Amino acid sequence: MDNLWTKINDEIPTYMAKLCQKHNLKCVRVSELKTAMVGEDFSILIAVDRFDIELYYLYKQGDKIIKHPCGSYFAQAYDSKDREDLLSGEGADVFVRNCILITSHGLSSKWKDVLEGDKKWLDKYKSSSSYATEKLTSDEIDALADIFI
Repeated sequence: MDNLWTKINDEIPTYMAKLCQKHNLKCVRVSELKTAMVGEDFSILIAVDRFDIELYYLYKQGDKIIKHPCGSYFAQAYDSKDREDLLSGEGADVFVRNCILITSHGLSSKWKDVLEGDKKWLDKYKSSSSYATEKLTSDEIDALADIFI
């Protein structure tokens, strides 16, 4: 399935290149609509949807891989500076690409500790209204399981 959304997913490493280089992260394609930025013992998964993106934070706890949807939680800290230098134009594709750019800017400016592998932020996240856990999908297990061994 090659379409606009898979193309946007293929562009994620380009949009995240500066952030990944600075924080020693590697972009890994997980599926047609998911790409992960992988650190030493964690991953930030970006899932492309028709009208938005979602971020998930994955890490190992004991013998389990934990997955938290955290896009809304992270976005609460973004500000107008994170929304600068966006693409012009209209349409869902431009909107989704701008979501990726805002995420790149926001993670870089507000969540450096997360990008460096610090997990202290999880304590506040767990006590927030955004807190949730989800099961890994089979494509996530296949693509990311080796990272957490």
